[in-house]
Amino acid sequence: MRRAAASVLLAVLLVPGCTCASDSVNRGDLNLVSLDDEWSLGRDLAAEVDAQVRPLPDPVVQGYVDRLGEALVAQTEMADRDWTFTVLDDPAVNAFALPGGHVYVHAGLIAAAGGPDELASVVAHEVAHGVARHSTERMVKAQGVSWVAGLVLGDNPGLVRQVAAGLVGRGALARFSRSDEAEADRLGLDYLAAAGYDPDGQAAMFETLVALRARRPLRFERWFQSHPLGEDRVEAAEAAAEALPSPPPRPDEDAAFEDVQRRVRPFVSSR
Repeated sequence: MRRAAASVLLAVLLVPGCTCASDSVNRGDLNLVSLDDEWSLGRDLAAEVDAQVRPLPDPVVQGYVDRLGEALVAQTEMADRDWTFTVLDDPAVNAFALPGGHVYVHAGLIAAAGGPDELASVVAHEVAHGVARHSTERMVKAQGVSWVAGLVLGDNPGLVRQVAAGLVGRGALARFSRSDEAEADRLGLDYLAAAGYDPDGQAAMFETLVALRARRPLRFERWFQSHPLGEDRVEAAEAAAEALPSPPPRPDEDAAFEDVQRRVRPFVSSR
């Protein structure tokens, strides 16, 4: 069935001038990869990535990020799909998403965040990339139809390993366009507020990253390569947050985040 689906994908994409409708949940550009194929591809890529990275060996930290991610996904139209959130034992300040609902958060990002709302804003942004299906859109545009069909078919394990190695090395499946990043910011902000986090956390996280980059540029290199951050993006986040309600104080959430951050810092500072 998987081979048949990928063959249909390749045939449809090769039809000149095809205007076939994409899945209704896709808020981005035209995407002819079915959701089931995208989630299947995501499982293949995640298996390869997981073989090349080291998860953070702290169940409390992982549990916190799982709960945070689940709360954000619950605000999306893909809440019925399987999602995974993995904390990596990596001091780099970064996060990335695979197709099919796989989000990876580096320990360095947790250590750098100024609070739970800032961390949640990054996770919400990556979830938004997944909901808008930006990765498969970019893959078709950057690599071509046959290349993506080969990935979906799964007949070339070397190709899957190659993509996974790039993910681990660069922390991004494909460099998203400015419009993709803007859409992920907008959607992520909606998810953030709907899940009960402060929407000001998005702009605050941007400002935190800019300030920290000036002090330790190498640790932030991967983030800024895959997440270009200009003043206009910060201003857009600030303006959008003004239209959204701020949550009441959450001392329990703040305390839980501070505990998680204390647990993460030894892994980051020792590297």
